[in-house]
Amino acid sequence: MLSRQQCPVCNSPERKALRQQTNEDTYLHLAGVSADKEIREWLCCTDCGHIYNSVELQPEELERLYERFRQAEWRQETPDQYFDRITRLPSEESENHQKVELVSRRLGSMLNREGTLLDIGCGGGVLIDTLKREFPRGWHFYGVEPTPSFASLAERRTGAQIRCEMYVSGLFDGEVFTAATCCQVLEHVPNPRMFLEQVRADLSPSAWLYLDVPDKSDFETLDASHDRFMAQHISYFSDEVLSRLVENAGFEILHRGITRTVRQRNNLWCIAKAI
Repeated sequence: MLSRQQCPVCNSPERKALRQQTNEDTYLHLAGVSADKEIREWLCCTDCGHIYNSVELQPEELERLYERFRQAEWRQETPDQYFDRITRLPSEESENHQKVELVSRRLGSMLNREGTLLDIGCGGGVLIDTLKREFPRGWHFYGVEPTPSFASLAERRTGAQIRCEMYVSGLFDGEVFTAATCCQVLEHVPNPRMFLEQVRADLSPSAWLYLDVPDKSDFETLDASHDRFMAQHISYFSDEVLSRLVENAGFEILHRGITRTVRQRNNLWCIAKAI
């Protein structure tokens, strides 16, 4: 583990400390890092305003983290038990239903034609399952997930085509998608700008993207020991920073907002069109 020296968005070394994290960090243990006594801070870039974690996990630590991320011994349920629990939630308790309803309400007739959708960071496939049930017929689904047990789960339980690896553009043999979803992923990414440019490269002109991330208001409403502030998250986003990133990557933002989830977390979201 290293201490991050530059802003992940603009690469500036200029920053100020927002919060020091002194609580135990479960994700450091999963990554095989014993560093709870090290100074861990959330920092704010004084050049662009982006908020980021001082903890910088190394490639081998990240690989170890995502191998263990969904372990049944830690999560206290098997992958299939997880899938069944989440997909059987009533709609008023389902964050996946909340996301699909939000997209459907704002895109309306754009969803009536056939399409191909790529879910980046698809986890166990629970969002794909909701999309398949609630979208019109004619949509075909693909996913990318770096945790092997959950990539296998997503493919087995949804029938979607899933790749088990870190996302980069071009994983599906040149397939160009008409839509993409990327939920609670960008905060894990070392270079958000490059990541969004890769997403744009996988989309056809006028394709739409639904993106959500933790909103910076979590710092005011969640306890400092909450796992959203642990080492698996590199970034926290404001509307200004996220909008600038999305637009600079080749998208036009159609809708955006902040949702308070059923678990009392604050998600910043946008729906954007590839241009």
